[in-house]
This record gives sequence, structure tokens and C-alpha cells, in this order.
Amino acid sequence: MNDQTGLPSTALTVDHNLTLTLLSNPAFDSIELINNCSVALQYTFVEPIFYLYLMSPLCIIGLVLNVINLIVFSDRSFKNLTFKYLRLIAFVDCITCILVFIYCITNYTQPRTFNDKYFRIWYLVNVYFPMANITAACNVLLTITVTIERLVSVRWPMSKHRLFNPNRVLLTLIICFLFPILANSVNFLVYKVDGCNNLDVTMIAKTKAYKYFSICKEVILRFIPICILIFSNCLLLSTVHAANKKFKPTKKSHNSLTVTTTSISLQPSSNGCDTKSINKYISESQSQTDSLLPISPEENTNGQQRASFVSTNSKSRMHIRKQQQEKQLTIMLVWLSTLYLCGQIPMLFAYPNFVFKDTSKAAYKYYALVVNLLELVTYLANFFIYVKFTTQYQQVFRTKIKKLFFCFVKTS
Repeated sequence: MNDQTGLPSTALTVDHNLTLTLLSNPAFDSIELINNCSVALQYTFVEPIFYLYLMSPLCIIGLVLNVINLIVFSDRSFKNLTFKYLRLIAFVDCITCILVFIYCITNYTQPRTFNDKYFRIWYLVNVYFPMANITAACNVLLTITVTIERLVSVRWPMSKHRLFNPNRVLLTLIICFLFPILANSVNFLVYKVDGCNNLDVTMIAKTKAYKYFSICKEVILRFIPICILIFSNCLLLSTVHAANKKFKPTKKSHNSLTVTTTSISLQPSSNGCDTKSINKYISESQSQTDSLLPISPEENTNGQQRASFVSTNSKSRMHIRKQQQEKQLTIMLVWLSTLYLCGQIPMLFAYPNFVFKDTSKAAYKYYALVVNLLELVTYLANFFIYVKFTTQYQQVFRTKIKKLFFCFVKTS
């Protein structure tokens, strides 16, 4: 989020904003002067209402929901690689919610002393700005990784074990966390606390090299990931659509009934042999299965045919269940990526001098408020997507709630 308008969003261009604006239109102006220094912080009437009374409760809700995601995904039943990536995303989102919550409390309440003000600005400069950008970049790379993993699983399943072997997965995770740290380490050198405990910029932030570096980082960590997610979502949707087309005719044929006439021998009391036709209603899939399983009187007597049929039927059920889980995961990832794009695409237009030439105007500030809210919502909405589209998550979540309730009843 934007540092000129209040909250530099966790995934926003905190360090990319024009630093000269901070000098000409600072967020901290003098209201009460002591030795020509301001003790109080100044902001518009809307900003504390928005950040303090709306954003901070959302941060608490997001933290609780992401902790629930961590607990549920830590269950042993979630063995799929996709859930391991989602667990890491939930962990990063927890850190993000904590950072944003502390920011809302410290920067939109008035300090009482100079030491109090120093702590608030020090947190803004040395903790929030760099760490928020690091967690945002980690979230971007992890989202791309889990989307690509799901795309390979549904379109090229035979290549998944080769592309996502343990060594490559470990290397990918190292890159997802190490690259954001290295790319955003310069944020520790951009801002400083001046003599009056106000936010100020360093000489590094005024150089052209830093400006070009910020543009390159914006392209690498925002524009390119957005393009990759859009392309991957299109491929995932086309795969799901093609799978649904294949499934529909088989489902109809499975439910269609055919009439077959079979002749059986009846041994009457006389020595003759009478025959009688019997109509038997079976489905086409059943008739195909019966044709693959020849009838043998000896096997019927020993019960071997029934055992083989049950074994085949159980394998078929397991295969159908696995396909259903894969389909649920794919649809869930499409929704997650779409939700993430809804929070990230507006961020591109919040970049200074891209759409808004003057970032000190009220239009840019109100736009930043809306964009910051959208991005924060994406961090807490993942829980509802998991509950809606993943049956396994629902079952494990109910089990955890029941255990917690029984433990609470016993202790009370």
C-alpha cells in the first residue's frame, strides 16, 4: 500500500513511490511544536476511520482465519504438494496481517511523547516498509508456484514427478523466500527518522539508479506475475472445461438402460427341457463390465469372481474419488488466483506517474484507500474459498472443531 497516503500495502509499491512527495507533502506535520518539532501526527478525517476502525479489525480476522488454515493444513491427510504450498501462503499472510495491524495502530493514533513518536516512525521505517514488501513478494512467488504446480498436475500429470521432485521443490522454496529478501533489502536504506522524529528519505532514494531499480522490481514482482497468473488460469479453465465435456457423455451412457433378452433352461418334473426368455434391464457400462468378466461356474462356486469384481469396483471408486479431488483443487486454485489478481491489478494503476501524475491529490488518496482494502481482503478470503471448494478441508475443519469443543467441555 502506498506510503504517501497512509498504509503502504503489504503487496504494494511501498518503495516505488516518489520520495520527493514525502518532503513536499509529509504525513507528519507540526501541530504541537516543542523546540520547533512536532509531537502529533496529522492525517485526514477519513484515514483514521478507514485504517483504524476498518482495516485493523480485518487484520485480526485475517490473522485468525490464516491460523486456522495453518492448523487444518498441518493435518496428515493433506499429503498433496498443493496443500504444502498453501500452508506456506497462510504463514506469510499471518505475518502480513500482524505487520499491517501494528501499522494501523501506531500510525493512526496520536503519540504522547517524543519517544512514543520515535518508536512509531522507527517501526514504519525499519520494520514495516521493508518487511511488508518482502512478505508481499513471497506471496506473489508462492502463488505463482502453486498455480504452475496445479497446471502441471492436470495437463501433464506424467511429468509432475520429474518437474516437482523433492530437490526441485526445495530449490523453488528457497528462491521464493530468498529472492524477495535480496530484492527488498534496499528498503532498509531508503527511509530514516530525522531529528524531529519525522519520516524522511535518504540520499539513496533520490538517485536515478534507485528509481530505475524500483521500476524493474515492479515489473518483475508485479507485472510479470500478473501475466503468468492470467495465462495459467486460462489454461486451467480450458482443462476443466475439456474434462467436463468428456465426463458428460460417459455419465449419460452410465445412466442409460438397455433391455437384453436371455434364455435360461428350466428343468421341469418331466424329462423335457423347457426354455423361457427373461428381460434383464442393465446399463451399458454394466454390460461392458460383464462382457469383460466371463461367467465360470467353478469361480462362482468358489466366490473368486465376486472378489475380483469387488476389487475392480473399489479401484474404480478410488480413481473417481481421486479425479474429483483433483478437480476440486483445480477449481479452488482458479478462484484463489482470480482473487489474488483482483487485489494486484489495481495496484499497477496506483504506481506513481503511471495513472496519477500528482499523488498528493485527494483522488489518489481515496483510490489508495480502496486498493489497500481490496488487497487486505484477499488475505482473509482464502479461508472461505477452501471451505467452499475443498471437501477434505471441510472434513478436517469439522474434526478439529469437535476436538476443540470436547476438550473445552472436559476442562470446564
